[in-house]
Amino acid sequence: MEDLRPLIADRPAEERERVERAYAFARDAHAGVNRKSGEPYITHPVAVAVILAGLGMDTDSILAGLLHDTVEDVEGVTFEAIEREFGEGVRRIVEGETKVSKLSKQGSQAAQVSDAGRDVQAENLRQMLVAMTGDIRVIVVKLADRLHNMRTLGAMKPEKQARIARETMEIFAPLAHRLGIGQIKWELEDLAFQYLQPGDYEYLQTRLRTRQEERQALIEQAVAQLRAALEDDLELPEWVSDIDIAGRSKHLWSIHTKMQKEGKGLEQIFDLLAIRVILTPRDLTVPPGTDEKRRERAEATREKRICYHTVSIVHSMWTPLPGRFKDYIAVPKPNGYQSLHTTVISQSGQPIEVQIRSLRMHEIAEYGVAAHWMYKQGTGLAQKDRENWIAQLRELQHEINDASDYLDAVKTDILSQRVRVFTPKGLALSLPVGSTPVDFAYHIHTRIGETTVGARVNGSIVPLSYKLGNGDMVEIVTSKNGHPSKDWLNFTVTRSARAKIRHHFRQQERAEALQHGHDLLERYLRKRQLPVRQLMRTKLLEDATSKLVGTRNPDDLYLALNAGKLTPSVVGRVLSPSLAQEQAPERRGPPPPRPTEPGGVYVEGMSTATKLSQCCNPIRGDQIMGYLTRGRGVSIHRLDCPNMVRLLKDEPERCITASWDAGTPGSTLVDLDVVAVDRAGLLADVLGVLAVQKRSPLKIEAGVSAGDVAHILLRLAVEGQADLEAVRGAVLRVPGVTDVLRAGKGNGRARNGAG
Repeated sequence: MEDLRPLIADRPAEERERVERAYAFARDAHAGVNRKSGEPYITHPVAVAVILAGLGMDTDSILAGLLHDTVEDVEGVTFEAIEREFGEGVRRIVEGETKVSKLSKQGSQAAQVSDAGRDVQAENLRQMLVAMTGDIRVIVVKLADRLHNMRTLGAMKPEKQARIARETMEIFAPLAHRLGIGQIKWELEDLAFQYLQPGDYEYLQTRLRTRQEERQALIEQAVAQLRAALEDDLELPEWVSDIDIAGRSKHLWSIHTKMQKEGKGLEQIFDLLAIRVILTPRDLTVPPGTDEKRRERAEATREKRICYHTVSIVHSMWTPLPGRFKDYIAVPKPNGYQSLHTTVISQSGQPIEVQIRSLRMHEIAEYGVAAHWMYKQGTGLAQKDRENWIAQLRELQHEINDASDYLDAVKTDILSQRVRVFTPKGLALSLPVGSTPVDFAYHIHTRIGETTVGARVNGSIVPLSYKLGNGDMVEIVTSKNGHPSKDWLNFTVTRSARAKIRHHFRQQERAEALQHGHDLLERYLRKRQLPVRQLMRTKLLEDATSKLVGTRNPDDLYLALNAGKLTPSVVGRVLSPSLAQEQAPERRGPPPPRPTEPGGVYVEGMSTATKLSQCCNPIRGDQIMGYLTRGRGVSIHRLDCPNMVRLLKDEPERCITASWDAGTPGSTLVDLDVVAVDRAGLLADVLGVLAVQKRSPLKIEAGVSAGDVAHILLRLAVEGQADLEAVRGAVLRVPGVTDVLRAGKGNGRARNGAG
């Protein structure tokens, strides 16, 4: 508590007393428990509370930081007890944090097991993100919790270090960035970098350490020169009450990514030396009666004027490098970050990056969403953006069912680096880095995206694959004849744009399929000289669809026709019963063999799946007929099958001519029941006969019924009716065998002799 008490010293006595009570509650709850590092467990919640207090979070958040593990880890501590002692607000944050922690632990354990386990982890991360949208303070407490865990990650096993570091780099550091909490974001990235790429981390750290003293001397010299110039200015001291100038260390992960992105060595990175100037404006004097909004506008304008005046002093001292000035005050980053960045050549000849901002801008840059509790009257420039992306998290939860897809969408559309671009009317939009004019168009409206034919960026025509940059002014050129191109899927990056493009082509393909199905049926009816308009009335089509497909939507009938699951002749017989009677199949036998789909059976006019019926077990050589089932393709029966006889009478419109394909070699599995007088050695003799014919039964079952009648059930692969008769004849010659029957169950089909 020694580290926490100074950070809350300026809070009201009542709030400080609540913090002390929460500390005592957590200390007693965790008494006797140590962390893996060997330290008392209470050191962790205290460290989390210190981080939260350092961010300037409200007292409820600090209490939640102290208590966040009590319900989960300590038997007997309940959410009701937390609410009773510390209030409903603290309970809500602790409850959200407890749910998040449980999900994270379950997913982490599952991820170590299998790919399915990693799907569980993705689902838990999904639920965690959704849980955190209920109260944004849950996110901040979780980030503080993760930061301290990363600081003490050395006590974990290497595989756990790597997993936690990867999750931190992919989810939690981007979350901190999206919330604008730069202080946590940079540290999380550097800590994760240390465990994910220890070799690169050590290399950079060693290289930077070797010239640390030299760089420090250059920074101190530049700071002294800049301080003297600012204090010597005649106007600036009248506008500001304090000027804070300090050297700023570049973060290792930032240096590493810049080297990788630009393909440069360490010595080519210009902004390794950096200075930050923080200006505290004096209180603004305004005429009595000035309304609050006008006062706020005046303060914001003065803030900007002070920063621009300061950069002009810097540029008068040192030579600015062309193309290295960035104005994030006029065009803030999507997370609300505001500052002026300029790189100059100092008097020592070394390039130095100078960042200039007001105290308010600095606190928003460092603390992000936490600055809401510092500036309760104004929640910061990025508050609307934060509300929007939290709303996006909720929308994605409803739009995407698959957890892995949800997590990918969150990483791409929400947690990725952003660019801020503008419409021709000056409306600012935040899009993921790498976004194109097509992403921009779909972000504005689906109709604009679908009719896009070109784009202008900053007044110049650009290809639709052009990658937008920060501050770009984008104008979309549309045409009523424009339509999406499948090529767009090769360069669009936002999930919403890609989903809408794919949806367009699915709808287009569906429309084409419906038209083709409709045309097939219409052509068939015209060919038969039937009244097309009368037979294709909605009511008749609905009845036919119900009978053949199981729904009452004629679109399903057309789609089945297009896919070849139904033939126009089948639908025609349903629509026109007289046609069904004319075409009713005769029982004189099947038509001659014709080319077939794989499987050995040809079904007239259809390419849908076929299945040999188990009620009659047809084999090659049997006279057969097909029955169009509801949703399971065509079932093939023997023509003398009792079920087929009944179907021909009751549902002739669903009965389809079928035949064996004479040109396709293959075999069929058939079950035989060998009936014999029981005796010793009977089974061995039957198997011996089969062995002589080089046949190996795939299944053998033997038993004896009343009257010493033996039954031997065999499953064999035969190539047709003649082959089956050869087997029956051989087995019937075994002494004692009285009959060989086709069994009624368990039959299947094999192709090319494979079972």
